[in-house]
Amino acid sequence: MSAPQKHTISSNDGKYNYLLFDSVFAFNAFVDDEVKQLSTANQSRWDWVTQSTSDNIKNGTNWYGTPAPKDVTELETHRTFLGMPLVEKIQPKIKDKLAEYLQYLNDAVIPKPKMAYNDRGLGVFSFERAAMALFQQFPVNTGTPLDTSVSQMNIELRNKQIQTSVKSVYAYFQDKQQSYPSLQLYLMAGANAQVKGNDLLYVGLACAELVEFMELRGVSVEVNVMLGTSFNNQVTMGCVRVKRFQDKLDKNQLLLMSSDPRYFRYRGFKSLVAMSNYFGLTIPSGLGTISASMGNSFAKAVNEKAFVFEQSYSMASAVKEVSQIITNYKKQLDAKTKN
Repeated sequence: MSAPQKHTISSNDGKYNYLLFDSVFAFNAFVDDEVKQLSTANQSRWDWVTQSTSDNIKNGTNWYGTPAPKDVTELETHRTFLGMPLVEKIQPKIKDKLAEYLQYLNDAVIPKPKMAYNDRGLGVFSFERAAMALFQQFPVNTGTPLDTSVSQMNIELRNKQIQTSVKSVYAYFQDKQQSYPSLQLYLMAGANAQVKGNDLLYVGLACAELVEFMELRGVSVEVNVMLGTSFNNQVTMGCVRVKRFQDKLDKNQLLLMSSDPRYFRYRGFKSLVAMSNYFGLTIPSGLGTISASMGNSFAKAVNEKAFVFEQSYSMASAVKEVSQIITNYKKQLDAKTKN
């Protein structure tokens, strides 16, 4: 594995030492490799993390969220977000809180494009629509998804000739705007020690709702998660891309990296030690702190058009962040329209 390139910038929060990763896989691979070559001081910090983690689990704690891990090994291999039962409770509440504001945007600002059909070959051929009135010169079976796929394949391979009385069989989005600017989101992961494990969940869920809303309206969205810490007037930061513009959102990866206390409070800590070591720094015994503006300062420094989720540990603050991001996006859209 090639080593990531080291970057340094200055901001109001001091000196930023940061690394960019194209995927969660690349990030995890780097951390696991770097932790094998820690300095003596950083190795002692990591030993302290593993021991204190083991002690916390034995004593019973809500620090790692729900469900509680059984041992350190379970945290070391943790790659799947396990809080979906909690998601099922919280996500409808977030939708409800955002509903009025998002409906306003849908009606007045960023309407969702409607599906339409034509007979001019523009768009994507819709077999389902054509199949409604096929002249069945051969048996067409749409009883199950498999039967439908077989019938469709026969037609596309021209094994069978068909005619249909439905002429408008090409699907496209009607009145779809091509000028919506793309949206680059940055989320600051983790939390300071006093925050309960399950309260980390809100920022990831709010982001997922925003991504879904925007992409249904033709807005391309990229999502990056930031993991970092500050000490000695400088910041060590890793920025991990969890969604490219052209990809569908993988909610598991987003929630794992941004909102999973199991991940952040073990492998996330591991990454802070590893990144500090990579920059030749000795991370302090408490692993540093996350300041209130750390994520926003970094994101704006590396990308002036970034939209940032800072840490949101409640329903109200998460909804407020979504509303603020969309408001700022509307301003950007208005400015582009005027120009």
